[in-house]
Amino acid sequence: MDRCFLFLFAAVMSVAAGGGCLSCHYTAYRECLRPTEQAAVPAPARAKVFVFLMNGLDVFDAGGLKELECEIVRAGFPKVYYAQRFDEAWYYREIHRLRREDADHRFVLVGVGAAATQLHELACKLTADGIPLESVVYLDPAFSSADPATDAPYPTKVIRSHMWVGAPRLKASEELKVKRVGHMHLPNSPVAVAELVGILTDAARQVPTPRQDFDCIPLLDEKKPIPRPNEPKQVPLPPPGWDVLCPMFGHPG
Repeated sequence: MDRCFLFLFAAVMSVAAGGGCLSCHYTAYRECLRPTEQAAVPAPARAKVFVFLMNGLDVFDAGGLKELECEIVRAGFPKVYYAQRFDEAWYYREIHRLRREDADHRFVLVGVGAAATQLHELACKLTADGIPLESVVYLDPAFSSADPATDAPYPTKVIRSHMWVGAPRLKASEELKVKRVGHMHLPNSPVAVAELVGILTDAARQVPTPRQDFDCIPLLDEKKPIPRPNEPKQVPLPPPGWDVLCPMFGHPG
């Protein structure tokens, strides 16, 4: 009995630490990594948009945040991270690394439920460090300590499900209420997915397009030459004494 209890406890701790998932219903992940939709912006621009998903207390992923990751990749945005709320320090270091790698990278943070506290702290630290954020999206935010009473120092978007009353004092730039959708179904509701893809598309449009230098013909003030007509090819007659086997000396012998 003690051995079974220890095994169950180890499995639960492994899930809580992000080591795996006991309900492995998410089996088609590799197939999801193939964009299928026609995006409105070029692929190089979409590749510079990084999405950081942060789960709340749902360590078993009952709300389907991994499926939301799949939907984002299907929409043509392959750079998606997934972590738990206690992985804030890792996200902080990774965003700094990506920023040093390329200043054109764009960052969008998405948190669900109780991850709002850690996501808000992360966004405030990054903003204070001078790293711009395209948007911080809260899905049914619930702050563990207290709601931020002032406007957040970064662009925000709050998406709430039907009857959700968490974080009422969060003053976001925009707020969207999804009707007839519960908390667990909010991340993958068509309205929330479309809203998030729209935010990512706007972020991709902000990526500078590299200028390609190419050689071009200088413009002159001369008239365009008129092309000569194609005359039929004139085949000259063979010289006297021509022979295929000995063309220089005529017939042999």
